Amino acid sequence: MRASFRWLQELVEIEADAVEVADRLTQAGLEIEALERWGEGLEGVVIAEVRSQRPHPKRDKLTLVTLVDGEGEYEVVCGATNVPQAGGKVLFARPGSVLPNGMKIDVRALGGIESAGMICSEVELDLGADEDGIVVVESTHPSRPGDPIVEALDLRDVVFEIGVTPNRPDCLGHIGIAREIALLYGNRHSPVVAGGPPAVFSADRVFANEDPTVELSAQWPGKYQSVPPPKLTEISVRIMDGERCPRYGAALVHGVTVRPSPFWLRYRLHLMGLRPVSNVVDATNWVLLEWGHPIHGFDLHRLRDSTVVVRLAEEGERMATLDGVERSFTADDLLICDGKGPVAVAGVMGGAESEIREDTTEVLIECAYFDPRSIRRTSRRLGLHTDSSHRFERGVDPLAVPSVLARAASMIAALGGGAAARTAIDRVASSYSPRTIPFRSVRASRLLGAEVEADESKRILEAVGCTVTSGQNGSLQARAPSWRPDLSREVDLIEEVARVRGYGQIPTAVPRVHPSWTGTPERLVFADRLRAAAAGAGLYEAVSFGFLSLDDLQRLRVPTDTVVLANPLSEERSVMRTSLLPGLVAAVTHAQRRGASEIKLFELGRTFAPSNGALPTETSTLALLLAGEREGWIGKPRAFDFYDGKGAIQTILDRLGKLVLSFRPGHPRPFLHPKRSALVELAGAEIGFVGELHPEVIDEVGLNGRAIYAELDVASLFAAAQAQGVPQARELPRYPAVARDIAMMVSEEFSAGEIALALQDASAGLAESVRLFDLYRGDQVPDGQRSLAFRVTYRDPENTLTDKRVDKAHAKLGEIARKRFKATIR
Repeated sequence: MRASFRWLQELVEIEADAVEVADRLTQAGLEIEALERWGEGLEGVVIAEVRSQRPHPKRDKLTLVTLVDGEGEYEVVCGATNVPQAGGKVLFARPGSVLPNGMKIDVRALGGIESAGMICSEVELDLGADEDGIVVVESTHPSRPGDPIVEALDLRDVVFEIGVTPNRPDCLGHIGIAREIALLYGNRHSPVVAGGPPAVFSADRVFANEDPTVELSAQWPGKYQSVPPPKLTEISVRIMDGERCPRYGAALVHGVTVRPSPFWLRYRLHLMGLRPVSNVVDATNWVLLEWGHPIHGFDLHRLRDSTVVVRLAEEGERMATLDGVERSFTADDLLICDGKGPVAVAGVMGGAESEIREDTTEVLIECAYFDPRSIRRTSRRLGLHTDSSHRFERGVDPLAVPSVLARAASMIAALGGGAAARTAIDRVASSYSPRTIPFRSVRASRLLGAEVEADESKRILEAVGCTVTSGQNGSLQARAPSWRPDLSREVDLIEEVARVRGYGQIPTAVPRVHPSWTGTPERLVFADRLRAAAAGAGLYEAVSFGFLSLDDLQRLRVPTDTVVLANPLSEERSVMRTSLLPGLVAAVTHAQRRGASEIKLFELGRTFAPSNGALPTETSTLALLLAGEREGWIGKPRAFDFYDGKGAIQTILDRLGKLVLSFRPGHPRPFLHPKRSALVELAGAEIGFVGELHPEVIDEVGLNGRAIYAELDVASLFAAAQAQGVPQARELPRYPAVARDIAMMVSEEFSAGEIALALQDASAGLAESVRLFDLYRGDQVPDGQRSLAFRVTYRDPENTLTDKRVDKAHAKLGEIARKRFKATIR
């Protein structure tokens, strides 16, 4: 919501400056997100008077204009077609001035003739959206040549960008914000509406069905006719659905001439982010921004049978809206219709057939109260969010209809040169019943932690707009104002007291608690260690959504026995994930489409599976996904392969301690390559898998090149880490190591990992490490076998090793390899 500080000053007496008011509103819960200062940077632009004009001698589309600015005479080359005759006033940027867009104005030659300055348009000075011609000052304007335009046109203002929460629809208009300022500054400020009576702040009259008319002149001073034209009495207004439309008002302005709005109106709408259209349409937008209550203007001659009917649409009924789109409606959409068919979508947008046009002379103004839920459903279904629907969805003031009608009719009559009918139609299908809420000062004191007196509470609630009476046992009874739909419970009133007094007045104190915390659970500490280990291994953490579609799971061939959501956000978020693969694949494809070539991701998250209990089974999983090409120290980049995934897993676990894994070839999952995948085992138990994604899956999801995926069960890793204990730092070795190699021919049925573990165990503690450094299959190696070569590092922490001890230990390793694995030592 954008709000003009100048406008607020016209609605309520404000002694404080804009910054102080913004700070006070923010402290009270109406957050001012930004302040924009307007009317600055225009110091060199002044009012100038046209003395004469003549055609450019060389350019047909240019004009030479002679101006006076109170200090001298200038000749300016101008390309606009609306240069006024002698005596007309324009906006002139003197040589040396700088425009808001950063353009510096100098004496420049155009078509061989020097132009001393520039005559400006609205866009060039950021005064509006009209770029078709220059700004021509109205002939009746009191400005004189040489007057700075900032003062002459009254351009200075501060615009608040306000973050209005959904529960405060009353602050979606300047009157509501002015009401807040008057409330927060107490007796030093009294709300006064410029040009109107103070009573507009507390309209509490309830209109009954038997009184279908209202006197507008009593609501707002303006230009009205004593006797309404015959057409007003001929207009029929019927409400067919009183639940969806409890109240509908209509006023008539006749004798209107549709033309451009005056500059002051166009400029203020520009500050509010709206594009001026015409005096009639601009007046409706002005009232919207002033009251926060949407209205709509119909061309009465285009309302067939002079009839207005508020009803639900017929299934499949169609109408073209103001944006030129023909829309189809359902039986749940509320429409405004004339005698033949729909002319507007209630509370959302008007129809194209009955819009205000250049030849409009009779304007029927609509001001109604619609059920917020009805407007919200229609707006969502049509995908049509407008300024009008935004306010109706949150709830407007149902009792403001007569005042808003009167203000709109008076303003349109004044701007259009017409007159408004003194009486207006006010149909009430369902009377408004204000809420009465109990308030206890004792309860307020207990919640706020500070003493709250009953007299102070009464004064604050009355300032909010409540009608307060005494209740039982010293309590108060507050009748909520019609413009505050958010006040429905006692705690709401207590919050009003707190924010008006100031949240800073609430004392702070350390609560008296009995601590039961004994530290962060070890499983959470381990999860943090696991994340740090993965990040330390060069991977980047991804966090993906836990909800996805069944189609996502099917495309990636992951388990589809899912937990289905009862109330999903959308079809794309209808089931809970059974694997972390879909989320990581989505992140990789997103990165590849934006040019990423090396992608290394991990995610530590939960997967879900149905169970017989009330809650699904949750499994905590660590998943890795490598895609693209990895940079090497030397040579060209190469694609990630199975061994990169295996190495990443081993690097992560090395950072957690001595968790020794083994990898057993296999095809554990349908989304993995059948020949480039393996099960991951820890102490003989399967804890996960690693492998290259299946080529068909790669094609299905649109990945570029190979991708390596791995999953590890976090619970198994945590149990192993717990059994191992906290890793301890060791003293640096004082004695040298001895390295020996052992090569063997061994059957494919034995993994290199289990052979390495057996060799290390056979060394009687002397083998510090056993690392595989060569694997060979091919010529001179029988089928079903492979050649493995291990490097064994021997070290005695207490003594220097001798060749004899190393030879003896190394011989035992060969013996174990022959006996246990039927290996042939090479």
